[in-house]
Amino acid sequence: MKKFKIQVTTPERVIFEEEVEEIILPTASGEITVLAGHVPLIGEIIPGEMIVKNGKEEKITLLLGGFVHVEEGGKVIVLADGAEHLHEISEKEAAEARKRAERLMMAAEDDAEGFAKAEAELARSLARLKLVRKHRSHKNIRID
Repeated sequence: MKKFKIQVTTPERVIFEEEVEEIILPTASGEITVLAGHVPLIGEIIPGEMIVKNGKEEKITLLLGGFVHVEEGGKVIVLADGAEHLHEISEKEAAEARKRAERLMMAAEDDAEGFAKAEAELARSLARLKLVRKHRSHKNIRID
């Protein structure tokens, strides 16, 4: 299968940069799969799972929002608000973050900005929990 270059960057670090055969991304329009020769596009990334495939190998990363740009020449750039490799996610910490976000949402009912921040944190913690629980049974993937 033909390969193309992908770069995933957050404000803190470059998460991923290499040539791959396929990526699956969570976008506001739904999940998309990008292969070599994909049409150019710009899309919004929502919190969710990014799967990078090379042959039978898969790398799982949680994206916490951002944008994707598929360039004319085939290069894919993901500018993520945040990203975590699967092995970096703790189910216990994600569950605690979810509870904190739910409490903050209840306390911020009359504060639109505070409520929006708590709601965004809830979405991130739910995405972490969903990802880690989905992959916990896979023996070849380390879960903290």
